[in-house]
Amino acid sequence: MKIAIAPNPAKKQAPSLAEEAARVLNSAGCETVHIAGMYEEGAPHNEAAKLINCCDVLIAVGGDGTIINAAKLAAELNKPLLGLNAGKLGFTAGLEPEQMHLLPKLAQGRWREERRMMLEVSLYSDEGQQKFYTLNDSVVSAELAKIVEYRVAIDDNSGYLYRADGFIVATPTGSTAYSLSAGGPVVEPTLDCMIYTPICPHSLFNRSVMFAPDTRLVVDIPRNRGRLFLTIDGAAPVELKTGDKMIFARARRCARFIKLTNNNFYDILNQKLLETQ
Repeated sequence: MKIAIAPNPAKKQAPSLAEEAARVLNSAGCETVHIAGMYEEGAPHNEAAKLINCCDVLIAVGGDGTIINAAKLAAELNKPLLGLNAGKLGFTAGLEPEQMHLLPKLAQGRWREERRMMLEVSLYSDEGQQKFYTLNDSVVSAELAKIVEYRVAIDDNSGYLYRADGFIVATPTGSTAYSLSAGGPVVEPTLDCMIYTPICPHSLFNRSVMFAPDTRLVVDIPRNRGRLFLTIDGAAPVELKTGDKMIFARARRCARFIKLTNNNFYDILNQKLLETQ
C-alpha cells in the first residue's frame, strides 16, 4: 500500500507526527510519500495533487481546518483520507497522536470508511459563474454591525425575504462548527441533509431548518448597503454584490474518511465538548 502523508507546516507538532507516522507505516510494510505544498495555491498544490493521485490513501496531519482542506482534495481525487490530529479539537480527525500504534491496520485492511456528504455552491454574478465545494459550511456575512437582506427559495418555489446578521448553510460534518454556535442542531455526520441556520435574525423565526439532501437552496441578494461576503470552509471570503444569486446543492463527490477506532460519533462529540469546558 502506498500512503501519502501531508503535514501542515503551520502546525508545530505536525512535521514530527508525520515523521513518526511514516516510521510506523514503513515498519508495517507500507510505502510512504511525503507531500509538501498541498496547503498552498498554484503550482505546489497541483504537484501535490499529482503525487496523491498515485497513492492509495492520504493522511492529513493538522487541525480540523487542515483535515477539511485535505478531505476536499481527496474527494476530488476519490481517495480515502485519514486525519491525524495536530490541532486542538480535532472533530474530523480519525486518529490522535497517542493512537499512532493503530496505523498498521491500514496495511492489514482492518479499517472502515465513512462517506460524508459535500455541498456544491454555485455563485452567479455579473462576472459569470463560480463554483465551490464545501465539506463544513458556507457562511454569508456582512461588514461589522451591518444587517444582511437576502431572499431564500427552495428549488423553484417563491422566495422569502429575510434580514439577519447573515446565515450558514452547513453539511452534517459542519453541524458541530459555526452552525452549532449559532444555535443549529448537532447532526450525525454520516447522514445526508443540508442545514440552514440564520445568524441573529431580525425576526421571531430564529430556528435552523434541515433540508432533504436533494434540495436546492436558492439565495438572492436583492439589495444591501454594506459589503457582503461568502466564506467557504473558512477560506478567503468572496465579495457578494446586489443582484448576485447562490445555489446550494448536494455535490456529486463525497469525502471518504478512514476510521481505525471503534469510537462512534457520540463518543467523540462528548469527549471533544468536554475538552472545551
